[in-house]
Amino acid sequence: MTPPIAVLKLLQQLLKRTARQDKAFDKYQLSFLKKLHNTPSDTAINELYEECTERLQECTPSIEESLPEGRLIVTQSQLQLQKLSGLSDAVNEKIEQSKHIQQPYLISEHHAELTNIIKIYQRVVIELDKNKNTNSTGAPPEFSEVCDELQQLILDLDIAQPHVKQLDVIRRKIADETNPLELPQYCLTIIAIIIDSTREERRSSRHFLYTLNDSLTQFYLNFSNNIKQAEITFAEQDNCVKSIQKKSAQLKKETETATDLDALRKHIFSYVENVEQMINAKEEQKEVQVRQRFQGMVREIKELQNETKNYQQTLKQQSKQLHVDFLTKIPNRAAWSERIQIEFTRYQRYQHSLNIAIIDIDKFKSINDSFGHLAGDKVLNVIAQTLQKSLRNTDFIARYGGEEFAVLLPEINKEQAQITLEKLCRIIKTIPFKFKKNNISISISVGSTIFSPGDDIDSAFERADQALYHAKSSGRNQVICFEKQ
Repeated sequence: MTPPIAVLKLLQQLLKRTARQDKAFDKYQLSFLKKLHNTPSDTAINELYEECTERLQECTPSIEESLPEGRLIVTQSQLQLQKLSGLSDAVNEKIEQSKHIQQPYLISEHHAELTNIIKIYQRVVIELDKNKNTNSTGAPPEFSEVCDELQQLILDLDIAQPHVKQLDVIRRKIADETNPLELPQYCLTIIAIIIDSTREERRSSRHFLYTLNDSLTQFYLNFSNNIKQAEITFAEQDNCVKSIQKKSAQLKKETETATDLDALRKHIFSYVENVEQMINAKEEQKEVQVRQRFQGMVREIKELQNETKNYQQTLKQQSKQLHVDFLTKIPNRAAWSERIQIEFTRYQRYQHSLNIAIIDIDKFKSINDSFGHLAGDKVLNVIAQTLQKSLRNTDFIARYGGEEFAVLLPEINKEQAQITLEKLCRIIKTIPFKFKKNNISISISVGSTIFSPGDDIDSAFERADQALYHAKSSGRNQVICFEKQ
C-alpha cells in the first residue's frame, strides 16, 4: 500500500538535509522517493527502507570533521592577520570584531564565518598590494625575521615522517622567498600538512583501538564458550555419578536376594568393570577437552602478545622520531627539554656537578647568503655529527634551533667542561669545508655555565645564553663561562 502522505513529506524534508554531501546518494534519493510512492505492498516498502538505511550508513559524515577544522583555520587566520603591520584601522577593527563573533554551531553559521574571514583577507591583500606599490624600497625589514621564525617553527614541528620532506621543501622555499604576499600561502600549506598528519594519527589510533577491541571480543567469546563447555562437562560428570549410584543400588539389591555365589561374583565383577570403563572414558574425554581448551587459550594469548609487541614497537619508533631533528639526525628541542629535566632532578638529588653550554655557528647567515641553503644544511649536518661524536656517552647534545646547539656535561667541574668545550672549538675549526671550489674555515662560539645552588633550568640557560652573546661580541671562536654571582 502507499505510505501516508505525511510520512512521505517528512522523508522528503529529512533527505533534503543530506543533500550536496554525497553525489551518489543525491542521485539515489530521487529513485528512492519514486519507488516509495509507487510501491504497492508493505513488504516492498520495508525492503526499500532497509536499502535506504544501508545507503545512509555508507555515506561518510565528512561535515563533522570539516567543521572543527574550518573553525581552527579561522582562528589561526585571525591571529596571523593581527600580526600584520601597515593595515588600516578599519581592517584591524574588522579582524578584532571577527574574534568576538559567537562560536558557530549551524553549518550556515560556519559558512558565514568563513565568508567573513575571506572578505577580510581580500581587503588585506588589496591594502598590502597598495602599500607595496607606494613603497618600492622592497620588503619591510621585519620580513626576514618572519621568514626565519617560520623556518624555526617548521623545524620544531613534531610531524609524522611521511610529511617531513614536504615541510623541508617549504622551508627551503621560505628561505629564498622575497615576496611577503607569498607567506600566507605557505602558512596555509603548512596548516594543511598538519591537518593531514593529524588525520593519519587519528586513523592509526582508531585502527589500533578497533583491532584491540576485536581481539578482546574474540577472547571474551572463547572464554564464554570455555565456561559453557565446563558447565556441560560438570553436568556429564553429575550424570556419571548418578549412573554409578544407580548401579550400586541395583548391585546392593541383587546381593541381598542372591542365593548363588557364582552369580553374585559375576554381578560384582561386571559392576566394577563398567565403573572402571566409565571412569577411564570420562578421564580421557576430560584430558582431551582440557588440552584443547588450554592450547586454544595459549594460542590466543600468544596472538595478543604478538599484537601488543607490534604496537609497542610502532609507538616506540614514533616516539623516537618525534625526538630526533630530521635535518641533523641528533636529538631535537623536545628531547632536550625532556633530558635537561632528568639531569636537573639528578643534580638536585645527588648534588653532582652539571654544566650547560650553548653553541652557535659563527657567521652562519653569510654561508646561506653566499652559497645557498643547501650548503647551510650541509654545514649544520656535519657540525652536528662532529659534535656528537666528540662528546662522552654521558654527555648530551641537541639542536636547539637554527644554528644553535645545546649541550649537557654532567659530573665534571667547570675547568674540565672548559677544556672539553675548547677542544670542540678546535675540532670544528679544522673541518675542511669546500663550496664552489672555495675553501672555507668555519668556527663556533660557546657560552657555558655550571649549575649553582638556587638555580633553576631557566636561570642557568639564560646565564649560558648571556655568555654566548659575550663570546660572539668579543671575537667569536671561543668559549666564555659565566658563573652565578
